[in-house]
Amino acid sequence: MKNINWFDNVEQRPHPWPGLNWLTTSIYVEDVCKAVSFYTEVMKMVSIFELEDDNGELLFARIRYRGSNFIVNKAEENSTRLSPVNTNQVPSFIFYLYTDDVKKMTTEMRDAGAIILIEPEIQFWGDLKARLKDPFGYWWDIAEKI
Repeated sequence: MKNINWFDNVEQRPHPWPGLNWLTTSIYVEDVCKAVSFYTEVMKMVSIFELEDDNGELLFARIRYRGSNFIVNKAEENSTRLSPVNTNQVPSFIFYLYTDDVKKMTTEMRDAGAIILIEPEIQFWGDLKARLKDPFGYWWDIAEKI
């Protein structure tokens, strides 16, 4: 079998907006401030940009975790921009996040209001992985290479 270098054809051009990835996930939540607090305090992410409305309500935040970004937006009523909590549906995607300590992050997320869907268990490909639903309805596979 031929060894494949998966990074041979990776786009090397810098992004036109410094600090952004070429592919960025954008999610919608009811309360951006609470979501940013959860992601930064519990999951150890960093908020690198926030935008408030004229009343001081947080409408948008760009969050970074180990070089990867995602955007948290305010959900809008009567719009397609809804959170899983609004729709009572399972999200159509799952975040897959690597950490240094799955068991610790799983416990901290649960203690902060996340629901454990699958306890940490070793996967056939060599990751220790847990699945949780955060307080905003999004699913996270938390993994570490063992």
